[in-house]
Amino acid sequence: MKQIFISSSRKVIAVFLLIGGCAGFEPGLRLQELNRPRHPTVKATQEGLEVSVEEFCTPAKSTMMFDADLASEGVIPLLVRVENAGTERYGARRIDMKAYLDGQLLVALEPRDAARQAATSEYAGKALGWTLAAGPFAILLWPFTIGASAVHTQGVNRRIEAYFEAASYQDALLAPKQTAVGFVYFKRPDGAKCLEHLTVETELVRDADAKRLTYKLALPPLGVSK
Repeated sequence: MKQIFISSSRKVIAVFLLIGGCAGFEPGLRLQELNRPRHPTVKATQEGLEVSVEEFCTPAKSTMMFDADLASEGVIPLLVRVENAGTERYGARRIDMKAYLDGQLLVALEPRDAARQAATSEYAGKALGWTLAAGPFAILLWPFTIGASAVHTQGVNRRIEAYFEAASYQDALLAPKQTAVGFVYFKRPDGAKCLEHLTVETELVRDADAKRLTYKLALPPLGVSK
């Protein structure tokens, strides 16, 4: 009876070690902080309307915001901010925000698609790594521990999807003195080893007569991990 109790205790300890250590998600920057004045990578102003873009592609900034190096997982996150200091209302839609790399139009990603692409390998790898780190006893309990770890990982991934969605840019009709801010996500082309000649183009549409303001913003070369 004593041996059974010890064995069960070890199982419980192993599972808690795995669940505690496998998939976590701890961004270092709160979403509310995006609404505060920031230092964008590039900006442009027309008729009192400023559009700015801040890169979150480099490893340090990406990890701070998303707890992962998104560019290495094939996702380019860009923070777009639109401020209306003019006198007319303007529409600013996410669908009108496009990115080009070396002149090639990048595929826009929905927030949940960006989260899934970035999280799948990241957290599956952590779950496997912690199982191996737990030692031979955990390997013997492989089906049980991997099952518990997978359930936890799925829960974390749902949190990640919700986070990417909450951080994303939302369409807005901006009255004077109003601001819209959020992330737009693009797919990094296969084989693109560096992010040079990255440009963002967008249009703002005046509500009164559908007049369009076109913005083209060129970002400096960005260093990414791989």
